[in-house]
Amino acid sequence: RTSDYLEFEVDKAYMQLQLAYNAVDVLEKALEAANANKKIADNSFNQGYLQRSDVLAVEVRVTEVQNQLQTAKSNVKNASNYLSFLMNQSQDVIYMPSDELSIARFELENKTVSEDRSDIKAMQLASDAYKNMHKADKMAFLPRLNAFGSYELYDDKVFQGDANGYLFGAELSWNILEGSKRFGKAQKSKAEFEKSRLELDQYVSQSNLEFNKAKRQLMDAENKLKLTELALQQSEESLRIRTNRFREGLEKTSDLLMSETQFAQKQLEYYQTIFEYNYAQSYLNFLTK
Repeated sequence: RTSDYLEFEVDKAYMQLQLAYNAVDVLEKALEAANANKKIADNSFNQGYLQRSDVLAVEVRVTEVQNQLQTAKSNVKNASNYLSFLMNQSQDVIYMPSDELSIARFELENKTVSEDRSDIKAMQLASDAYKNMHKADKMAFLPRLNAFGSYELYDDKVFQGDANGYLFGAELSWNILEGSKRFGKAQKSKAEFEKSRLELDQYVSQSNLEFNKAKRQLMDAENKLKLTELALQQSEESLRIRTNRFREGLEKTSDLLMSETQFAQKQLEYYQTIFEYNYAQSYLNFLTK
């Protein structure tokens, strides 16, 4: 099960690396757009169409995006370092994902928490071992049976075999002085067996609880994905309209900056939601593996 968990953790770390690169890509484009708008603002200011406060607001936006971009690049390094740690490799390597973060599809139908899952099976085997130990302790209350037998030949001449005889015997023995000791040992093994059964039942119940919770998270992420995709499309169109109006001097600087910020945020939210959706599927796969 440790191997299964490590595989799940690497899968999550890889998705985090994809998300970090997506954030860098979004913020690089946002910085490019902010710099372009800054040039327009500078030209408009020089021509007397904008006030100095408007130009300063655009410059603040540029600085904001630069800081966010720096943080996103640091997240790429952090995700790469964590992958290196999981693979027991040098932590100085910056990894590049072989594919982009995209919506994954997981077949949820007929998926359940199986009792053949390695960790559950291990607990079942441990419980069976306690059961056998308790059974052995109960057998110690029975008397010990020693059986013996012999077959003898009787004759006045060697190897004639004219007479024979059989002897059988059995001996029962029981040390009554160890009764209390055996009774205490049997009680202890019974308690250990019952404890292992309760722990197994609790572990299976908890696994089913986690499974149902993960299914709800997947459904929530799927609904959120539709909403964030729609919000992204709307904010992109709003930014396009405001940018064109700003270039013609028909839009306020504050409104343009607000649209820029909103579009970048909606892009980051959209990729974050994809990550949450894929993570929920990966976790469900881990629980049902």
